[in-house]
Amino acid sequence: MKETVKDRELSRLKEDLTSEKIYDPVYSLHDGIIFRGRRVFIPLSLRPEILKELYDTHLGISKMKNLARRYCYWRNIDKDIENLVRSCPECAKVQNEPKKVVLHHWEDPETNFQRVHIDYAGPFQGHQFLILVDAKSKWPEVRITKSDPTSNSTIRFLEDIFSSHGLPEVLVSDNATIFKSEEFTQFCQRNGIFQKFTAPGHPATNGLAERYVQILKKKLKAMEHEPGTITFKVENILYRFRATPLRCSKSPSELYLNRQIRIKLDLLHPPHIVQNSIQKPNVRQLSVEDKVQSRTYGGTQRWKLGTIMKKFGQLHYMIHLDKGYNIIGHINQLRPSKVLKENPERKSVQFGPVTRNWYPLPDHQQKVQLQPQQAQAPEADPILPAQDIQVPVVQKGTSGKTQQPFRRSERL
Repeated sequence: MKETVKDRELSRLKEDLTSEKIYDPVYSLHDGIIFRGRRVFIPLSLRPEILKELYDTHLGISKMKNLARRYCYWRNIDKDIENLVRSCPECAKVQNEPKKVVLHHWEDPETNFQRVHIDYAGPFQGHQFLILVDAKSKWPEVRITKSDPTSNSTIRFLEDIFSSHGLPEVLVSDNATIFKSEEFTQFCQRNGIFQKFTAPGHPATNGLAERYVQILKKKLKAMEHEPGTITFKVENILYRFRATPLRCSKSPSELYLNRQIRIKLDLLHPPHIVQNSIQKPNVRQLSVEDKVQSRTYGGTQRWKLGTIMKKFGQLHYMIHLDKGYNIIGHINQLRPSKVLKENPERKSVQFGPVTRNWYPLPDHQQKVQLQPQQAQAPEADPILPAQDIQVPVVQKGTSGKTQQPFRRSERL
């Protein structure tokens, strides 16, 4: 939106649309962004970045135009796309041969994944690529291996693909030994798949798979000097190809999934957030400042007291616990409560030289006011008067030794 204001052409058009000086149903204004139909009118300063995003994975002129007609617009955008692609040295190296006449026409299947075409691409850049294409939606699948392909490895790849898409009725391939071996034939028979083979020495009969083999090789060769592993590049190629419109103006994802998968170019449109205003029936509702007990799962105390601070949607709440911290709880983990705080605030009262802590009582129980007391000296222990005790006479025993007299305690 900031770049729209800075652009002279778009700022003038925006003022005219806002002031209704011009009325053109082709143009519209939404959140400060100018649209031409469903396409965002791109300011001059952002066009190089948009061209770079459109050109990601070296899509080519026709597919870049088809993708641009869905997301973005500016005057002479088709010419800018053509100049960009024709000035790319990497794309020039992998330019297509002139279009050839179609020799064999396959009938269109009635449903998706009814007929699939498979072929191997490679060895190329040290890898082998199993390519499978749905004949109706043109949805591609690719599996990568570094080892030479075998019937067993091909079956493993196909089982992985079929686990997501289901079993096809017809499988078209060339006459390679991999696809005509007894192991592969039995695999197809067990799963009710009818095999069709191209004419020997005439791979053009399997033109759909052959075309995708060339597409993959060209794109990988154009991306050879870009960072990333071969797996990352293949995944990115498939991701962009599945979202790019075909000649029928629909992308493989729309034809196969009945929806357009989301890509970075969708960020050009303002976010569309749907607020769920439908009240769910029979759901308890709590309000902010309500006292509740919240279910906790740590420690020995299962329920802790707190206060609702914020409400998220219809089922989730932020609770400030009396312990001093906040948690997020579901309505199923909360129950209303009128219990006072678990730890009321302590106050101190002075009783002479010693400080005692006490807890305040409710108002209806505070009948007696405590008064400070003066410190008193402790009473001294009483001392009993001394008693006169007669000292016995020391006597000598027969042995000549002096015997000490026994003494009795003066106090009890």
